[in-house]
Amino acid sequence: MDLEKRLYEALKLHKTTPQSPKPDLCKKPPIGKIRETDLGPVWMVETVYDEGYLHGRTELSKSVRKTAQVFLGVENSQETVNLNGAAVIDTETTGLAGGTGTYPFIIGIGFWRKNKFVVRQYILRDFSEEPAQLSSFAEDLNKTSSLLTYNGKSFDMPLLRTRFRINRMKVPFIEFPHIDLLHPCRRIYRNHFDSFNLTFLEAMILGFERVDDVPSHLIPGIYFDFLQNRDDDLLIPILYHNRDDIVSLYMLAQETARRIDLALCGASNDDYMFLSLAKILFTSRDYNTAEKMLGFIKSDFAADTTNDDAMMMKSVTAKRVRDWDKAQSVWKQMIKCGRFGVFPHIELAKHLEHRAKDFHTALDLTNSAMKLLEFERDFFSTADYRKSLGELKYRQKRLKRKIDKKNAG
Repeated sequence: MDLEKRLYEALKLHKTTPQSPKPDLCKKPPIGKIRETDLGPVWMVETVYDEGYLHGRTELSKSVRKTAQVFLGVENSQETVNLNGAAVIDTETTGLAGGTGTYPFIIGIGFWRKNKFVVRQYILRDFSEEPAQLSSFAEDLNKTSSLLTYNGKSFDMPLLRTRFRINRMKVPFIEFPHIDLLHPCRRIYRNHFDSFNLTFLEAMILGFERVDDVPSHLIPGIYFDFLQNRDDDLLIPILYHNRDDIVSLYMLAQETARRIDLALCGASNDDYMFLSLAKILFTSRDYNTAEKMLGFIKSDFAADTTNDDAMMMKSVTAKRVRDWDKAQSVWKQMIKCGRFGVFPHIELAKHLEHRAKDFHTALDLTNSAMKLLEFERDFFSTADYRKSLGELKYRQKRLKRKIDKKNAG
């Protein structure tokens, strides 16, 4: 087929293809209302939840202790969010690529208004409504003081920042403290779960099971179908999905803070939580509280992996605070246990050589470590094996020289 004929066929197809109807922006939506702004109208849906609302098996509450909220902050940072003043944000978009071609066709924001949790959703019936959508969202954001999202630092907030700038509008959240709850959940629940998908966590932690939920990967396609036929009812399931995301996100933060608070008081039976908090506290150099968390672990009932991780943390923490009596005791326990490889042998040998000056016992431990290293050779890379063996041989020679010198003196 030559070019002229191909162009003719394409033009004929274009003329016979029905055009998508123009949006009727004055039409009353099936739910919610039209919010008028200085920049035009936008479809808004508002849902209000009373304090005490039951989401799965978890009650919605405004009272969350600030001591627990610190653990929802950014790792190695003092940045925290006051949940009572946070804007809980989630978007539904035309794609996952980001950039200037991706639109958030639903912007959802949740916030406390007195004793009620309000969820507002702003929906684009047409791309021309975007300035009004962003303006309404910014106005609600002024009632809050911080941000709470789930993977929002990587996706939602950069996308919204781009949309504000494209529309030549001031970015209203640029100075807001921002907690992306995905990262605290990974640190806190790393021993509990393998998946950190929001719908999985809400089922496991909140007891909330969604019914007839729209799969996330279908949402962009449904919105493009809406743009073709302008059937508002197509967007209703997506609105419910977005609303559930916002409520679950806030309540996941609330319930996690409650569990942390119980653990800090020693009133929890969750050994995994004690271990996770100990690791977070150790990273933030609060060694005393980290030791306290490790002391709450019930070793008689905990899993072997939990006990092993706790024992390793105890040894490292005792060494960091220079509690050598405790460190020695833990290293001896680890050697007796036999599940820690050469690590406790080397650590105890270092202590005995440099602090206790017990060269003979240090040499015995070094020899044991060399035998153990040879036995476990298959578990090491060639480079790591050679490095460890070289260090042990060097320590062995040094200890022999010190023993000879001591005997000669």
